[in-house]
Amino acid sequence: MVEVRTEREFEVDAKALWAILADFGDIRWIPGIEQVELEGEGVGMVRHVTAPGMPQLHERLDAIDHATMTLDYSLPAVAYLQVRNYRARARVVALAAGRCRLVWSCRAEADAVDEAQATANTEAFYAMVMTWIRDFLDR
Repeated sequence: MVEVRTEREFEVDAKALWAILADFGDIRWIPGIEQVELEGEGVGMVRHVTAPGMPQLHERLDAIDHATMTLDYSLPAVAYLQVRNYRARARVVALAAGRCRLVWSCRAEADAVDEAQATANTEAFYAMVMTWIRDFLDR
């Protein structure tokens, strides 16, 4: 089992960061995305994400809780991470003085590589996610 958890603090109000993540259909904060097609609305919706040179992703919104600023989503497979049965959670935690912490975690199964490699792939991806969010907030 691949289990990864990362967190980072941001110099922004929690509600501002949550507004970015809570809009499941809008991932303009991720660079290089060619197209996002939405299927359905709310919990159960699927976003089909196309990026150059990569297999299309099919991400399903499994749960969203605005009170706790928590979002759960899943994918049957993530080829570039070499995992399958991927289930993730993003949670925004308010801190003092208009700051917040983003906690992102997942569980998955390694696919075609050992768990150590799949874990390393996922950790590297989460480091990029945190950088993309910081860069988006800095604009």
